[in-house]
Amino acid sequence: MPSPLLAPVAVSGSVTFFLWINNTSTAPVAVTGSFDYLLPGGGSLWNNISSPTPHTLQRGFHAANFTLQIGQPPLTYGTQLSFSLNATARLPNGNVTLYWGSIQVPSHAAVVLSQYETMPQPNPVAILDHSGNPTTYFSLNPDPGNNIVLIQVSVISAFGPLDISKVNLTIVNQNQNNRPTGPADQNMTPYLPYSQLSPPPYVFLATWSYPPNSTQGTYQVWIDIVDVQGNIAFSYQGPSFGLVPPGYVPFPYSLIPYIVVAGVAASGGAGGAMLYRRRRRKSYLIPFDHFSTMTGGGLDGGTVVAVEGNTGSGKTRLLEQLMAEDLRNGRPCVFVSTGDFPNSIRTNMKTMGVDVSGYEQNGLLTFVDGYSAEAGQESREKVFVPSIGDLTTLGIRISSAFPSPSFKGGSLYFDSLTPLASKARPESIVSFVQSVGAKVKGLQGKAFFAVGLGVDGTVQRQLEDTSDCIVQMEAFEESGSRKRRLRIAKFRARKHQEGWALFTIEDGKGIIFYSKRPKR
Repeated sequence: MPSPLLAPVAVSGSVTFFLWINNTSTAPVAVTGSFDYLLPGGGSLWNNISSPTPHTLQRGFHAANFTLQIGQPPLTYGTQLSFSLNATARLPNGNVTLYWGSIQVPSHAAVVLSQYETMPQPNPVAILDHSGNPTTYFSLNPDPGNNIVLIQVSVISAFGPLDISKVNLTIVNQNQNNRPTGPADQNMTPYLPYSQLSPPPYVFLATWSYPPNSTQGTYQVWIDIVDVQGNIAFSYQGPSFGLVPPGYVPFPYSLIPYIVVAGVAASGGAGGAMLYRRRRRKSYLIPFDHFSTMTGGGLDGGTVVAVEGNTGSGKTRLLEQLMAEDLRNGRPCVFVSTGDFPNSIRTNMKTMGVDVSGYEQNGLLTFVDGYSAEAGQESREKVFVPSIGDLTTLGIRISSAFPSPSFKGGSLYFDSLTPLASKARPESIVSFVQSVGAKVKGLQGKAFFAVGLGVDGTVQRQLEDTSDCIVQMEAFEESGSRKRRLRIAKFRARKHQEGWALFTIEDGKGIIFYSKRPKR
C-alpha cells in the first residue's frame, strides 16, 4: 500500500485472493499469496505470512480464488502493508499473466477490516452556535440569523482522508421516537482540503438552520462515515441539544451533557464547559483532559505511577480512562485485573464509548486475569494466573503479555495491589512492583499501580518512594452527598498542580472535573 497506516486497524484473520490468470506453460503453475507488514521502527524487517500450500493452475485462462489465514497481526499506527503473489512454472519458457483493473477481470485481494475509519473519543462531535461557541440550547425565538446549529465532527481514517467518501449527518427528534428532523444523511463538508498525507483527525462541518415552526424538544446528532467502497465504516449516535422557548430553565437534567445533581445548570464558559450555581458559588465542569494540566503536561514514557485511594474513589475508572487515551493513540497496553473480571473492565470501557475488542484483536491490548481463579472460576483469558499470591508466576505472565518489541512506549495498568496484601509478604510485593516497574521503564513505557488503604504501611511507603508520580484519590461525604476528589501528591522532577480537584463520574463520559474557571 502506498503509505503507512495513520491509525490502528483490526483484521478479521484472513485474506482472500481473487485472481484472473493466463498460464501459457504446458505444465501446471504453482501460485502462492502473501500478506506482509512492517511495524513502525522495524527497520527493513518485514513480517511475512504466506500460503502454506501453493494453489495449482493448469494451462490456459483461469479464475482462481484462495484464502490465506493471517491471524490478527498488530496493525498499529505507522504500520506498512503489502500484498504479493508468486507464480512458479515447472517448465522453462512459460508465461504467467495476471489480469486486473477492469470489470471483466477484477483481480484483487480482499481483507475484512474494522476500526479503519472511526471517531476519536470521548467527544468527537461538537455542537456550536452561529458564532462557533459550544452550547447545549437553542432558542425557538432567535434573533435574525441566529437559528443556526453548527455541527463539527472529527474523523480518523487509517488509510488517509481520501478513503473517506463522505460523512453523513442526520438530526433526529428524540421526543418523536428519533424521527429525522432537518438534515437526513446530509453530506458534511471537510474543514480543510486534506491531502492523502494529512494526519488525522479530519474535521467535517455542517449547519442546520432550524425553521421558525420547530418544536420544543431534544434533538440528537447521528453520524455515518462512508468509505470509498460505499460501505458504512462507522456509525455514531452523538450528543444531544435542546430547542427551547425564551427564558427556559434547563430541566430535566437528561437534556444536559454534563449533569450536576442538586445544581441548576445553564450553558456557560468556553470549550464545552457547563456552568452550574450552588450556594451562590460558581463552578464549571471541564473534560478529563484537565488531568493533563494537573500533571504539568501529561504522563511521559519511563514513568511509574501509584494511584492511591479508598474504596469508591474512582481508581479503576481513572486507569480505564488513561488506558482509553493510550489505545486511541496507538500505544499498546497490558491491563492486569486482580479485583474484578476483565469482562467488567471491557463493559466499563464500552460505557465510555470505547469498544476494546478491536484493540485486543490487533494486539494493542492484552488482559492478564488475576481474578477468576480467586473467584473460583475458570478464566476465559489467554493470559491468566492460577493464584495472585504466586508473584513469580504473575511476573512471568505479565512479561509474556508485553508484545515485545512493539510494546516499547506502551503502558501497564495494574488494578490493584490491594488483593495481594492477603496473599504475599509485604517485602515480596515491594520487590515485585520494583521489578515489573523497572522492566516497563526500560521499554520507555508507563506503569500504573492502583492501591487501596488496606495494604501494609511498608508497602505503601516503598511504593511511593519507587513511584515517579503519586495520584491520590478520595471519596467522602459532605452535607449528605457523596463527593470525590483527586490530587497529584508527587511528580519527580516535574512542576505540577498540587491542590485537590473535585470531580464526578458520569455515564458515557467518565471523570469530569469541577473548576472555578471555564476551560479555555
